[in-house]
Amino acid sequence: MENQNVYKKPVTLQNILKFAIPTIAMTVFMSFYTMVDGLFVSNLVGTDALSAINLTAPIISLVTAVSTMLATGGSAVIMKKMGEQKEREGC
Repeated sequence: MENQNVYKKPVTLQNILKFAIPTIAMTVFMSFYTMVDGLFVSNLVGTDALSAINLTAPIISLVTAVSTMLATGGSAVIMKKMGEQKEREGC
């Protein structure tokens, strides 16, 4: 099979979806995990434990948002360097 750089392909909806679908799937599964976790905690441990989880949820969301922001920004810088044919600086 030919070793083709995926970043040199044209920007089309299909190519964008190849990158977006894993992120969307991860977000959906994390949401399901949070809902199921809440159900088990509330039923097995109690409402106080569920309250504790809900109090920490904004902190977890903030950490996730910051890490997503850094990952997206970092990949944009790397792709810019690769587009300028400066692949050594991007890696």
